[in-house]
Amino acid sequence: MRRLAMVIAVLAAFPAAAVATSRPGSPATPAPVARMIGCDMSSVNRAATFYGRMDTVPGASKMQLRFLLLERLGRDDTWSKLDVPALRQWHTSQAGVKRFGWKQTVEALRVGGAYKARVQYRWLSAAGTVVGTDSRDTPVCRGQLPNIAVGGLTVKPGPTAGTSIYRVTVSNTGKIAATGVDVSLSVDRAILDTVTVSQLAAGESRTVSFTGPDCRRAVRVKADPDNSIGETLETDNTRLYGCP
Repeated sequence: MRRLAMVIAVLAAFPAAAVATSRPGSPATPAPVARMIGCDMSSVNRAATFYGRMDTVPGASKMQLRFLLLERLGRDDTWSKLDVPALRQWHTSQAGVKRFGWKQTVEALRVGGAYKARVQYRWLSAAGTVVGTDSRDTPVCRGQLPNIAVGGLTVKPGPTAGTSIYRVTVSNTGKIAATGVDVSLSVDRAILDTVTVSQLAAGESRTVSFTGPDCRRAVRVKADPDNSIGETLETDNTRLYGCP
């Protein structure tokens, strides 16, 4: 996976007159804001822009926020936290500021992935101790997905006795191209080899060839065996064939 890179970080701080601190009988401090303000999964940059904002609370002198990037591939319901070095830093307001915001853009997102940011907020006293924390998730940035499917298998005699040439068809039935598609083939439960298809356009089929020992029991083909490509359907990535 390519390293995720930060391309924009914009501070937005507002003067003390913008928002009054909470007092007895006055409205409560507004809840922190977490937004997605840009999502481009169709260009080569594949970028998302997130925005977080917070208001001061009683006893706070400064405010801090930072973003955690979460990723989901395919139709998996599980979100994974990505360790992006540029996102580890807390962004800090000036002392006495009543409202504080930050805009952050992340690029080099993976094809077929869905992304959101978890914005973490904390309030600091004049001595630097934490007097409050909170977190909010932004809406999700997602694009169209590829779908890698394993098709038919043909087998013919290999170059030497006891060997065979295995030719398997791999297709992309999704909406966008897939890059770096790994295809592995196992003969009688032993992995023969893994071949990488550099790019598979939407609607395109490619035939991948392997040379190895004759089959005695079965042949299994797996496309994207490490599940590194987000897809609309994961159940058509693997097929088991009986020996011819």
